[in-house]
Amino acid sequence: MAIEADPAAALPDFLAASRLAMRALSAARDGRPVDEEADILVRLVDALEHDCRSSGQAPLPDLPCPEPLDTLAVGYLVLGSRLGTEVLSHRTRAAGIALPRSFTISMPKGTWRAFCARLDGIDPDGPCADRIVSDARRGFDLHRAAAARVRSQTKDRRP
Repeated sequence: MAIEADPAAALPDFLAASRLAMRALSAARDGRPVDEEADILVRLVDALEHDCRSSGQAPLPDLPCPEPLDTLAVGYLVLGSRLGTEVLSHRTRAAGIALPRSFTISMPKGTWRAFCARLDGIDPDGPCADRIVSDARRGFDLHRAAAARVRSQTKDRRP
């Protein structure tokens, strides 16, 4: 079930999948976060842990990531998720649902633009760009795997 269609029903699983994916990204990061990202991922993981506990979600085992992910790829996924959460926040509030703590983790104004400028400074035909793109795709795969694991767990809980 998509969170956009029925936020109240889908929110707990969305938060559980986000928790798994963000923990995996944090563990897989190769290097320190870039300045634009700062501690957003750390704060986001903490907030997701809180949100899952608050909704009664039992923690699932962490997802493995077989190879380290470039820190810029992780930053792209983390900062991009904040933009997507802004849209989800509007729909969640419109449905009369209190925002989970993880939805309130924002980035300072201009962060996304500054991060994009950093990426624009990378040779698009070079090995660094190739790794960022490849690792971002692997990061999206972690999100899909997290959603599949949560769906499987939810299916197992149904009578």
